[in-house]
Amino acid sequence: MSLIAGTIIFTRDDQSYFLVTDELPKPKFYTVKMHKHDGDTALGSIVNGMRDELGIGFDNLRFGELAAWHLQELESSEDLVSLYTFEAIDSKLLNLDRLNLLGLQFINARDISGLLKNVDMAGVIQLD
Repeated sequence: MSLIAGTIIFTRDDQSYFLVTDELPKPKFYTVKMHKHDGDTALGSIVNGMRDELGIGFDNLRFGELAAWHLQELESSEDLVSLYTFEAIDSKLLNLDRLNLLGLQFINARDISGLLKNVDMAGVIQLD
C-alpha cells in the first residue's frame, strides 16, 4: 500500500493558493492510500478520493503536474510520495465550506513556503 498526495491550485490577483490540510503546526497535502492489490492506480486513487471524500467535481479541474513530495521533510527517497496537482478552472465553484468541514483549506503559497520547499519537481517516484 502506497500513500498518494494531491492538491488543487488556483490563482487570484496574481497569488497562488494550494489545497492543504489545516493541521498545525504544519499543513500537509491531502493524501489517500493506494491499494495495489485492488488494482488501484496512483492517479485513480487520488481522483477517487477527491471526488468521493471531498466532493470535488472534476469537470472544473485540469491535471497540472506530477511531482514528488518529501512527506517527512527528509532529503532521501525514503519519504517520497507521488504528488498530483490539479488546476481549478473556476475557483468559485469549489465548495470551500465542505472542504473546511473536512479539515482542508486553500492557503496562499507564500504562507506555506516550507511545505512547497519539500516538493521535488526533478524526480517522480516509481510505485512498486
